[in-house]
Amino acid sequence: MTLLNYEKRSYNEYEGKIMKKKVLIIYARYGSGHKSIAEYVAKYIKENNKNVETLLLDMTDFGNRLGKISFKIMDWVSKKRPEFLFDFCYELMDHKVSSIGNNYLTKKSFDNLKLRNTIKDFNPDITISSHFFCSGIISAYNKLGIIHSKLLTIITDYRTHEWWTRNKKYEDGYIVGNEIVKEELIKRGVEAKKIYPFGLPLNISDMNRLDDSLTIYKRYKIKNNKKVYLFFGGATAGSMYYYDYFKTICKLDINAYIIFVCGKNNKLKNKCDNFVKNHEISNVRVLGYTNDVLNILKISDLVISKPGGATITECLEMKVPMVIVPGMGGQEKYNARFMVKKKYAIKVRGTRSFKRVINKLENNPNIIVKMKDRLNRLDNNKSVEKINNLINKMEVK
Repeated sequence: MTLLNYEKRSYNEYEGKIMKKKVLIIYARYGSGHKSIAEYVAKYIKENNKNVETLLLDMTDFGNRLGKISFKIMDWVSKKRPEFLFDFCYELMDHKVSSIGNNYLTKKSFDNLKLRNTIKDFNPDITISSHFFCSGIISAYNKLGIIHSKLLTIITDYRTHEWWTRNKKYEDGYIVGNEIVKEELIKRGVEAKKIYPFGLPLNISDMNRLDDSLTIYKRYKIKNNKKVYLFFGGATAGSMYYYDYFKTICKLDINAYIIFVCGKNNKLKNKCDNFVKNHEISNVRVLGYTNDVLNILKISDLVISKPGGATITECLEMKVPMVIVPGMGGQEKYNARFMVKKKYAIKVRGTRSFKRVINKLENNPNIIVKMKDRLNRLDNNKSVEKINNLINKMEVK
């Protein structure tokens, strides 16, 4: 980019210095994946790009009463997992006609003076959004002239939806997980030149600073003579959905360590701790919230989890096969289909099939070996690096 193209926004003629580009990274906390992906991008840019000033914003912090209700509904869905109902709503809204009210509801839920002033005061040159609600708000503010920001949207799953493409005329780019999603967007009328199949963003900086395996084994009091199964079970505070799966695998006589991560779900953690203690189980480690997931993934032979976009991306990058347990349906159903079709994962439908699959893997260890071999053929993910390069190249007003 020449200085002539950039000087309107980025050249201070009094100081004679090039000013920093302003990049707003905005997400909505409907599931942990949107937040994680936004944080990964923000962290990488902050650590690697001195020519950019960033602001990381959670739009749900600005929600009015309607916005708070929508957040509580999503939280209830996460806890109760009414998969059929969520699937029905997801498919119903994946049409131009049925999604007409999406922009209106988004503005009614989140558009207020506090959010407007926060974004207006920062005055972003480029906005990176990891949720369609956020993309809708930024598009609206651009149309109203409140800001004049280029908009990049990260589709955080391995399938697109009408809510992501509702404002495609006002998008300057889509970051997607792979060529499959790119082709879906093209079929939905998005220009090919606007689509960047970079892969979903990962915490690359932390991946480059992983501990050696022996240190990780010692940290969790694990010997390296057994496999390690990492089970993500506590995505939603208060949810006990995966407790039955936890009990099922604990009762199986398997030659593996099980690390069960409860996140911030203290209710689940207490119950799992008591179960392990009362049954004197020695091969299970129950963790609460942890920042050490990537290190644990490094020593893991298998991940057991619902098919969230961020979790799947981490498993793909760390080359760890998956057993996929039921999630919320909707986009997670398509994430699971992608993983199963590529033979990187096995999907179960309940505790009975979960028990059968775990026993099958124990009796046929070559199944995991073959899944891992397929994963090892994948290229390493450089999404955050590519996004950083893209914003450097983008011309702004």
